[in-house]
Amino acid sequence: MHPVEYVKGWGDATPVVLLPGLFAGGWVWKPTRDCLIADGFSVATMADPFALLETHSTSIDALRSVLTRVLDECEIHQAVLCGKSVGALVALDAVDRCPDRIEALVISGCPGLGVADVRPGGALSRPAPGEIVDKMFFNRSAIPSDLIEKSYAILTDRSSAINIVRYLIAIRDYDVRRCLSRIHCDLLMIWGENDQIAPVEEWEHQVHLIARASLRKLPCCGHSPMIEKPTEFNAILTEFLARTVTQISHSS
Repeated sequence: MHPVEYVKGWGDATPVVLLPGLFAGGWVWKPTRDCLIADGFSVATMADPFALLETHSTSIDALRSVLTRVLDECEIHQAVLCGKSVGALVALDAVDRCPDRIEALVISGCPGLGVADVRPGGALSRPAPGEIVDKMFFNRSAIPSDLIEKSYAILTDRSSAINIVRYLIAIRDYDVRRCLSRIHCDLLMIWGENDQIAPVEEWEHQVHLIARASLRKLPCCGHSPMIEKPTEFNAILTEFLARTVTQISHSS
């Protein structure tokens, strides 16, 4: 099973599942995780980035299977999914394939509308770690150095780098627009205006395909708004949850 940190809250709201990115693990969700737990939510955080997984294939189907196993192991029958980057694409796919298990969806920095741009020109070759880390954040100096080092370690690992290339190919071949037109739950998009990996403009043009979608942009922010602008990100997220999922109630 994928390593998961699951904290059961004191409230009765639908559990929130935080999905990692391809090379950024659950650590990018720490401010959001802490905020949700403080509000009483049950929160499951998938710890490792997807590039570290050993699955039968490097495909979106395989990653969705990992997610459903996590839901089963944690006995989460219905969830709110929050996905970052490739985790967002996995969340979209899960809503499309098993909608009865997903109450609402929050995505950020999702690739798939065009080639994931991690190298100049979007070349699907082994990514250069320095190039990717530079593109991940609008203001790199504002990010704790240990978080940057964790992402860099994944990118410099040979087996992880190979997986990254394979997943980029899977993303390129995935029909995101078809998936969007089939989503009927509430969907919130929170994007950094300066995201160089998955530009927000590509998603602004597709919002009309989704029945119940909204898009919020954060200025001076790159590919990881949950760690670059945690206060703003969490305020938007919690307001969305208050409107769309079971209301939190204090236990006696």
